Amino acid sequence: MDKGGILSEVKLFKGITDNLQDNLISLIISDSIDRILAEVNSMSDKQILELPDSVTFVVRDVSIKRYNRLNSEGATADSEEGRSFTWENSYLDEYRNVLSTLAQSYRAKGIARFM
Repeated sequence: MDKGGILSEVKLFKGITDNLQDNLISLIISDSIDRILAEVNSMSDKQILELPDSVTFVVRDVSIKRYNRLNSEGATADSEEGRSFTWENSYLDEYRNVLSTLAQSYRAKGIARFM
């Protein structure tokens, strides 16, 4: 998975043109990958160490959600300058089906032997 590409995409989505927040966004991306891996591995009996490129959009979207929620961690809602925000309980809620399908693809396949 290309973390540099995800960094560029997150910055593009957020309209960030400088490099001042690159370390923070890179940390958010790495942490998002770790959370997604933990979720997928909790659904599968085989542990995976790296996410396939097919779920790059999930990493990007979760990273953007986490970036948007900076300084409001733990809250379910926030209000700022007349705008109110309500967040899901988990960053991964809307991707459960995708992650479940990914986990199923990594489940150990049984072997049948006939004698």
